[in-house]
Amino acid sequence: MRKSLLFALLISLLAVSAQATSLEVGFSDERAQFALTVPIVEDNYGTAKFYGRFLYNDDEPTTLGSGGFEFSGTPGNVPGLELGVGAQLFVGATHHDQDILAAGIGIRPSYAPPALGGLGFSAKLYYAPKIFSTLDVERLVEAGGRVFYAITPKIRIFAEYQNIRADFDGPRNGWTIDEGLMGGFSARF
Repeated sequence: MRKSLLFALLISLLAVSAQATSLEVGFSDERAQFALTVPIVEDNYGTAKFYGRFLYNDDEPTTLGSGGFEFSGTPGNVPGLELGVGAQLFVGATHHDQDILAAGIGIRPSYAPPALGGLGFSAKLYYAPKIFSTLDVERLVEAGGRVFYAITPKIRIFAEYQNIRADFDGPRNGWTIDEGLMGGFSARF
């Protein structure tokens, strides 16, 4: 009897929290974006996760990949509020033969109050200053806002406005790499 209780106790100590990887697909007539988020640690205080994304803009042939990490959690006693901070590495090329390699830091707030039944709002702002930018880019800013609706606990549909702007070396100093509305879905598994 004692051995079986000890065995059950040891097995329960080895249990880990369930972690949900999420896949996201966003698109419009001119662009497609794919993202994968993998949690590495999740506890009562928040989540640490890796994030990777690939963006292709056909209107102005641009490819951009980004990857990084984010720490997020729920501050205080506000149901549905989540705040995240993180860092990303941006790598890509634009249609004007400008190469991008920049590291940025940013914030990502999200608010989905339970009273709205699955409706929520989120935003993002990442900034890569000149000191963390190389190749042809001098600085990069990514900003966006999103409205989403959870159709099931694991599936969300969304509409998002995204703007990615960069300053480059040379006569063509700065321009918008990607801007516009896109729709899509995210799924956790």
